Amino acid sequence: MKQSFCKCFITLMLIYTAFPANAADGWRAELPDLKLVGSGKLKVFFMDIYKLRLYSPNGRYSSEDNFVLEFEYLKPVSKNTIVDASISELSKLYDVSFEQKTLWRGILNRGLSDMEAGEMAAVTFTKPGTIKFYSRGEMQASFNNPKFKEYFASIWLGKRTSRPNLKKQLLGQ
Repeated sequence: MKQSFCKCFITLMLIYTAFPANAADGWRAELPDLKLVGSGKLKVFFMDIYKLRLYSPNGRYSSEDNFVLEFEYLKPVSKNTIVDASISELSKLYDVSFEQKTLWRGILNRGLSDMEAGEMAAVTFTKPGTIKFYSRGEMQASFNNPKFKEYFASIWLGKRTSRPNLKKQLLGQ
């Protein structure tokens, strides 16, 4: 009896550690009715960086509705690299001032984390213009800034995204 209990306990612990807590745990509690729209993979110089999933009501994306981008990192990426890449993409898409970039860099520095391979992160975008950052199942930061919400989402979903094939995959096309 004691031996079978130990085997069962060890099995449960192996299962638990094989599937770490992820960012979905946090955002799903807030937005439980969202459905998968599509998914894709970000590749840079033939390296897979992360898998990306888009969720929205009824599985149909609209920038005017609530939606979530969920990231599953496939390799370690530092917070600084993520912040710098995000600011670079925003600068390609929009003519923004130094002050605006500084403000947005501050938002990203509070919301993002260093990520290891296998870890999950998510960003929720809600109708009133709130954007929330999750990693490791916990909300890291929340901001109500409709302009930043629109601009940040456009990195992946905007008309001028630098990754049009990824956008098509996210939209299920």
